[in-house]
Amino acid sequence: MTMILLLALALVLLQITGVWLRYLPFAKTVLDEQRRKLQLLVAGWGIVAFLLYAAVLTVYDGDVLRFKLLVAFGWIPFFLIAYYCIPRGFVQHLFVLGMHSLFSLLMHTISGFIVGMTLPADYGELMHMLVLISCYLVLFLLLIPLERRLFSRLVPTQRFFQYRPLGLYIALMPLIVLFAYALPMLDGQLYHSIPERVGRLALPIFFFLMFRLVLMAGHQMSEHTAEVNRNNLLAQQLYSLREYTRLTEEKRQALRIIRHDLRHYNRLLGTLLDSGRIEEARQLIDKQEAELEHTALQEFCANDLINATLSIYVYHLGNLEIPLQQKINLPRDMIGMDTDVAILLSNLLENALHASMQQPVTDRAVKVTAQYDAGQFVLSVANRFAQPLLLDSDGWPYSEDPGHGTGMMSLRSFIHKYKAQCDFRQQDGWVTVMLYWQGEA
Repeated sequence: MTMILLLALALVLLQITGVWLRYLPFAKTVLDEQRRKLQLLVAGWGIVAFLLYAAVLTVYDGDVLRFKLLVAFGWIPFFLIAYYCIPRGFVQHLFVLGMHSLFSLLMHTISGFIVGMTLPADYGELMHMLVLISCYLVLFLLLIPLERRLFSRLVPTQRFFQYRPLGLYIALMPLIVLFAYALPMLDGQLYHSIPERVGRLALPIFFFLMFRLVLMAGHQMSEHTAEVNRNNLLAQQLYSLREYTRLTEEKRQALRIIRHDLRHYNRLLGTLLDSGRIEEARQLIDKQEAELEHTALQEFCANDLINATLSIYVYHLGNLEIPLQQKINLPRDMIGMDTDVAILLSNLLENALHASMQQPVTDRAVKVTAQYDAGQFVLSVANRFAQPLLLDSDGWPYSEDPGHGTGMMSLRSFIHKYKAQCDFRQQDGWVTVMLYWQGEA
């Protein structure tokens, strides 16, 4: 009975090592509260699993097939617990599970070689199973530095999982390789032939080498995407500058026309006043004031760059008959961050404009709020959008259309640079992005 209990405990420890390895790829983004929840639930289920394993091994008297089934499928509750505690995309969890399973198969195979060559066969299958798992655990402890380095960098670039079905293909690839190779091992034989075990050694190593090439390709793709987005940001800045210059030139041209006609206007106004036609003179003055108002660039903000950005999008949204509500209270001097805020605001408004164009004319609306108070900046852009958004594994919206995604890239860059907090939500037919960050003005 003692042997059964030790074997059940070893199986639980085996599954807990898997939890740790599958946790490493997400460790940098897991909150303390999520980590504590994961630890408590894993410990709780570990106790339950220990009792279940001991009961199964006792009932079947240490049967090899039942032992293998516990090793092969005992991870499922632990995997579900981790997926519940670490809210990431399912395809990422699936990929990490597959890569961990291949690594585990390699470790089991090495352990089988060591135990099979050192432990005499007359010790019995129960002892061999216990020593086999114990050897695995010892190897795991010895390889912790390598495991930490390998699994901490395991998940490829986020773009791999954003594009469907490419992300799903990549996530399923390790599991398909694993099941095609490991399912024939689920029999009543504890040790297989030397050629079979050598084959099991070669497969995970080959796959890890092959996937290394995938990671390198992913890194190159990420660099290329970043370069494209930088070029898109520069192009957008040039476009904004060109548009603002064009708007300014339109106002100047209108003002030149008014100045050219000013002599005729004054002559007509004098004639109306001399003849006592006061009402017509007032109408002429009102008309002239309206024309002068049309030549003025509306000021939304004391900061020139932010004001220019808003002026461009007020113009475009007005032409497209998209109502815009704006409440801007930003300082004139923003100590170097006004360029970044202008680029971010331009990207968010561009996204809002494109999203609004997908809605019925009566359901289009955009709201912009930007406030500064006592070192705290708040920026919010909201637009009407009824359809469900495509979200990536981090809960951020993305588009599968080529040429899109610059806005979210700009947003992520801004958040990283200014340590901003971002709240994204879709509620009651509105999509809202709200940012908070500290800064001096």
